[in-house]
Amino acid sequence: MRLHCRVLLKLITCCMLCFTIQLTDAQSFLPLNEDKYRADAEMLLKSTSSDSVQALQYFYLADYYRFRDTVKFWENMRQGERLAKPFRSLHAMGALYKSFYYGQFLDSKRAGIEAQKCVDILGDAKQPFQQGLLARAWYNLGLIRFPKKGFADLLDILNGKCMPYAKAHDPLMEGAINSMIGMAFMSSNQLAKADEYHQIAIKQLEQQPQSTALLVAYLNAVSNYCYQVKSKEARQLLDKAKAMLGDKPNSAQLPNYYYNEALYFTTKQQTEEALRMLDIGLEWSKKMNNWKSYQMMLFRKFNVYLMQKKYAEAKLPLEEIIKNGLLTRDLYNSKIVYSQLAAVNELMGDYKEALKMSNVAGKLSDSIQKVQLLEKMNEMEAKYKTVEKEKLILNLRAEKDRNQFKIFLVLGIAILLFIVVLFVTFSYRKQRKLNGQIQINHEIALEKLAKEKQLQISESMLKAEEQERQRIAQDLHDSIGGMLTGLKFKIAGEQKGEFDLTNELPHKLNDILGEVRRISHNLMPESLRQFGLIAALEQLCLSMRNNKVQIQFENYEDEVHLDFQKGLAIYRIVQEAISNALKYADADLIIVQVSKSQGILEVLIEDNGKGFDSSAANYGMGLNNMVNRIKWINGSIAMQSTLGSGTQIEIGVGV
Repeated sequence: MRLHCRVLLKLITCCMLCFTIQLTDAQSFLPLNEDKYRADAEMLLKSTSSDSVQALQYFYLADYYRFRDTVKFWENMRQGERLAKPFRSLHAMGALYKSFYYGQFLDSKRAGIEAQKCVDILGDAKQPFQQGLLARAWYNLGLIRFPKKGFADLLDILNGKCMPYAKAHDPLMEGAINSMIGMAFMSSNQLAKADEYHQIAIKQLEQQPQSTALLVAYLNAVSNYCYQVKSKEARQLLDKAKAMLGDKPNSAQLPNYYYNEALYFTTKQQTEEALRMLDIGLEWSKKMNNWKSYQMMLFRKFNVYLMQKKYAEAKLPLEEIIKNGLLTRDLYNSKIVYSQLAAVNELMGDYKEALKMSNVAGKLSDSIQKVQLLEKMNEMEAKYKTVEKEKLILNLRAEKDRNQFKIFLVLGIAILLFIVVLFVTFSYRKQRKLNGQIQINHEIALEKLAKEKQLQISESMLKAEEQERQRIAQDLHDSIGGMLTGLKFKIAGEQKGEFDLTNELPHKLNDILGEVRRISHNLMPESLRQFGLIAALEQLCLSMRNNKVQIQFENYEDEVHLDFQKGLAIYRIVQEAISNALKYADADLIIVQVSKSQGILEVLIEDNGKGFDSSAANYGMGLNNMVNRIKWINGSIAMQSTLGSGTQIEIGVGV
């Protein structure tokens, strides 16, 4: 099926958000006057003979060259690492900067190892300098883990590991963290929430002397405004960023600035100006050896050409990204690039090349799944080994305690135990006989209760089925019967020339067939049998929406494997919940959300309607049917509603 350009542009927006979160750490902790920062470090190197001071200055120089010259970055980092070995804090700092280096080349595995090494060295840090390094290491580790661990993990790290130090010691880092939290929300397409954190970050940082962190916060907020199509607000912040860069012609933030200028002009539909800004940004990125930024610019250029429907030109940046190979070192990024290349080839009509690229993307997707599976297996193995070690330690301690008893105490205890055993044996036999009888009575009572409960559920299900039969009979009588009766009279009128049998009869029969298909689908949704629960729920949401009510389907899991009866029960529950919301809630938005947690499939149906007092509500036939269906498949259901605040229905089923 041909992928329309508008749908592809929407997919690209999601891809751009995912890429952006990996590129927002660009030296936001450096001072704004970067040249003075470098000059001061070089001067201290010449004026001191202290290994610790020299190591620190080499690391500062590595920070300066991080996005300017990768060779000098590596040389300074290695010099600092060599001098830092005797010093715990600086040794950890060396691991952190090595993590920065590998991150430049999207080698997330080695970057993560070095960042974790820094965290392990400084795990019990007490001094503010060490705590600051630890916070930066966690900050970097969160960004490295983001493509695999996702949004929630990054937020946990920023709020739990980095923010406590920043609030206590470093207001610039606090602002930078809030800006990064905004970017995390932006990456999950929660743009309004992202805007809240961007504004918090800007307000905090504007209270401090001008800094690179403030400049980065401005540019991050610009990206968010552009994705919300708020051009006026984006322009205001771009002008502030431009003023800050006015006397900093060599700032490492210039590629970031021109990228956001291009994003602004893209939002304004001024595509030629956007391409001009991207060309300037590409030159700066090349000049500074900032290849991550360079490839990001290429991907944005692809987006602009796609907006212009210049598919041949749009293909070239993607091919250059693949040829360069930096962005595609990461499996997740590589899958995105090849998927977009397949879509562009399809738009160009080159279906053979589109299929080839699509197959590459499919293989990358399989590789990602294998990597994720291997990581989960390694985690489980590590947990198992930890448990085994704990058991061994407990056994050794117990053995040590036993060896401390004196021989005469052991003998005395043995005699006492013999007497106790005789008494316990007699009591146990008597109690076991009594417990056996109690257990039998208890099992009989439980079996009786289970049968009664099952009977109640069966009766309720039969009532629901009878109600469904009545509804189907009504549909057949009112809809199909009426349509056939009308057709009968029209055909009878044909003899008098009132009905054109040749032209109108096929249309009438198509209408009748369509109604039969609708009733048949309500009886047994074919999409559930053929394509599974996720596809069936998505089709259900599409089929039940109308001009007044939007029904939004959100799926956070791959296709889940349930037996058909469970899937049908969940489908009927969701169908009943949506139907109730359409009839009684006066809502204009209904959300159906599917996720999975710890082996439990969770389905949430939420509306923004008038709600009801769930504590005082008497369940009607519809709600009782939902409760009985979920009990039938051993699931759980929770309903929450208050007057004026909508309704939430959450169901859970083991998979």
